[in-house]
Amino acid sequence: MLVVKRILTMTVLGVAAAMSLVPRPADAADGTGSGGASGGTIWAGVQTGTPPTEGSGSSCTWNIETGYDSGFGEGSAEPITMRIGDIDYVLYSRTCGGSSTVVWIPQLDVGQLAEQASILVMNQRGAPAVRTAPPLDANVVTVGTWIWAEPSWWRPVSATAWLPTPDGIVWARTTAVPTTLNFRTEDSLVAGAPMRTVTCFGPGEPWEWSSGDEIESSCSYTYEHASTSRPGGRFDASVAVDWEISWESNAGSGGTLPNHSSSASLRVTVHELQALMR
Repeated sequence: MLVVKRILTMTVLGVAAAMSLVPRPADAADGTGSGGASGGTIWAGVQTGTPPTEGSGSSCTWNIETGYDSGFGEGSAEPITMRIGDIDYVLYSRTCGGSSTVVWIPQLDVGQLAEQASILVMNQRGAPAVRTAPPLDANVVTVGTWIWAEPSWWRPVSATAWLPTPDGIVWARTTAVPTTLNFRTEDSLVAGAPMRTVTCFGPGEPWEWSSGDEIESSCSYTYEHASTSRPGGRFDASVAVDWEISWESNAGSGGTLPNHSSSASLRVTVHELQALMR
């Protein structure tokens, strides 16, 4: 029986516990959590938030754990490893100030850390926070509807994922920047046409009473039909925001990741005003 069996049992349980800590939106916001998930693969041992100051672990020493068979009295120079999903782990002992801990280190490169950080960064941004003028329940045929994202929501957001390693902290920081706002509505279905989408480059401008009726918005939609014929007397609509995502690392590498889109569903009531002409 391997002497390391008890250690392995304890640390495998520790990894299983870490795997259950897939970041929730609240975790990402306050910089806590361990592990993550992408494409069905769970990464354990990845830390989030601000990594420790470089060099703060200089008083610690790291050693690769190797196996020893007590039945044969033989050791092995091979490291103790395991594989979870597509990720390999190596078991280390970390000694700081006379206290030792065994640690499974996932073998991830900075590009994979960047992917983890991108999950965290988008968890910080839920559905788009948008407003319209007139309000959603008071739109009018042929009167332009202003659409805009809340300024406090429409802003770049960043998150960092990092790993402790024998060579020091390795981190990757991902930043997502909102670029376009896409408004899609059922209005055109009344005339048998495909659903229309209006794409706005930027968040749009908030409407205020001082804006009056003369100023035009860079992000608006003008309904051509009343919503009375639709179920519930309202049009289904949606707003989707596209994000461009880039990353950097303390390894001197960086780049871009696939764009992300976040969306919200809306229900819009459109009235048709009647006028008497003489």
